[in-house]
Amino acid sequence: MRIVLAGNYNEKRAGTNYYATVRKLGNGLVRNGHHVMTFSDRDVSREVHRWGIGRGGDRHANKRLVELCDNFQPELLILFHADKVSNDTVREIRGMLPGLRVAVVNLDPIFLPENPPRIRRFAEVADVTFITTAGERLKEFATPTHGMAFIPNPADPSIETLKCFERDDQPFDFLCTIGTELTTPWRGRMMRDIEARVPEARYSFHGLEGRPYLQGHDYMDAIASARMGLNLSRADDHYLYSSDRFAQYAGNGLLVFVARSTGYDEIFSDEEFVFFRDLDDLAERLRYFLKNDGERQRVARNGYERYHAFFSERLVARYVEEVVMGRPLSEDYAWPTEVHG
Repeated sequence: MRIVLAGNYNEKRAGTNYYATVRKLGNGLVRNGHHVMTFSDRDVSREVHRWGIGRGGDRHANKRLVELCDNFQPELLILFHADKVSNDTVREIRGMLPGLRVAVVNLDPIFLPENPPRIRRFAEVADVTFITTAGERLKEFATPTHGMAFIPNPADPSIETLKCFERDDQPFDFLCTIGTELTTPWRGRMMRDIEARVPEARYSFHGLEGRPYLQGHDYMDAIASARMGLNLSRADDHYLYSSDRFAQYAGNGLLVFVARSTGYDEIFSDEEFVFFRDLDDLAERLRYFLKNDGERQRVARNGYERYHAFFSERLVARYVEEVVMGRPLSEDYAWPTEVHG
């Protein structure tokens, strides 16, 4: 199948985001046998203005996407946070290609104020939106012509290449990386509380005041230098929502601590990840694994293997394809597969 995957490839950062989920999805589609043309809407828009300023670039990007689809004649168009692409452009492309199916991939949490309007905007022209939150709330965005479905953050063995569970010489015990604590102060408080409760651990915490966030190879180096990691998303009480941090930590073989309130303990077990109820529970379990490194390695290996088996880039890509094309599911996928709408 011919597929156009439009998204933010962030070329202005010269490959810093080489582990971005849009790249994993593209890899999965290609490995599943599809011909994929990538289109970076923000970078094409930026071509028009030397300093990246002005609206003319958006018009240029939309025109180029139409030209790409006219030349390539895709059967599926995937908009992966392609916010520069207008609904009128999608309508124009669908007019050229009457059999075209359109999917949207949205990694942002539903609780962000700017995300529901984005979902509703693309719902006017897309067949299905895939989002990293599950549950009943997806129903509010479904329409007679637009479905909502959950997808997990995929792991890709060509990107998540570390096996931290194989080592016992890491200089840090516990890793947590966030963008900034300014947007979610509770995360900063929680990280400081953990340090206070378990002072014997060696921490690699980033995104706190005075400890800038990491990206690119610095981020991967931080993962490689740790034994365990805390999957601390902007909220832990939305069913199955997680940032892509979960895939990056688990996919690289850290022993990952995950809040039970996320619901991921319905898919994975305590033999694969460290599920905690509250800060006291987290601190107790952290102390245990600090003293029992062999157990850390064993459980981390289990989590690594199970995450790659359940949430691989090929399986996530195949699920997107099957749902948006209206085909029967070929797998007994580990995640909820109900399509709302």
